[in-house]
Amino acid sequence: MNLVEKRFSKAAAQYDSHAMVQKKIAEALLSEIPEGFSHAADLGSGPGVNFKELRKKARLVTGIDFSPAMTGIAAGLGIPGTRVITGNIEKIPLPGNSCDLLFSSLAIQWCRMDRVFREIRRISRNNAFIALAFPVSGTLSELGEALRDAGLQNRVISFSDPREIPPILKSSGISGNIGISERIFPERFSSVRDFMDSIRKIGAGTAPKSAPIPRASYRKLLDVLGKMERENRLVHTYRTLFITGHLLKDDHK
Repeated sequence: MNLVEKRFSKAAAQYDSHAMVQKKIAEALLSEIPEGFSHAADLGSGPGVNFKELRKKARLVTGIDFSPAMTGIAAGLGIPGTRVITGNIEKIPLPGNSCDLLFSSLAIQWCRMDRVFREIRRISRNNAFIALAFPVSGTLSELGEALRDAGLQNRVISFSDPREIPPILKSSGISGNIGISERIFPERFSSVRDFMDSIRKIGAGTAPKSAPIPRASYRKLLDVLGKMERENRLVHTYRTLFITGHLLKDDHK
């Protein structure tokens, strides 16, 4: 189990109570999806927070997540018409041409996107609907600025430049009537503790390879954040790319 998996497994029980902006992004993505599908795959499904809404769109929902703790909670929801699989979305444990709805909210950024997109194409039926959302560069810029002011560099995950995504989609075989848009979701906080907990308690944390913060640097970071609190500048901005529409397979017979 790698560090990212460990973090999300540890945060599984408290994810739902702290993932506020994550829920808003998922709600916006779900609103883009029509109804009437037979099999939806929820890629990076976490503790199943989107299962109920996805069941309104499809008769069967399969949630896939790399954290056994997350899939355990999702399975325990007992929502009819849902099932969960512990697995990596870079190698989705589903047969080819098996899904007509592909959904993923705030998960793909943790993966090799080209691999995920190729897998999405593989398991999609022709004319399947895809609904994907993930953060891009500029996300958590306020946290990055605070860390830099405290002398801590490169501690926020490096998100993809949105201009890089269309070529990756094309090379992965993702084409069709698909739209790409960028949306901004700000989340404001009244205290430093809430500002930090909103990241830590959903399992995100700092960049996966970051070393522990030295005590002196942490005190300096708290000073920087305290100033931001007094100035009412405690914000996490999520710049989020939405990819939605019908996937067409050129090799469809």
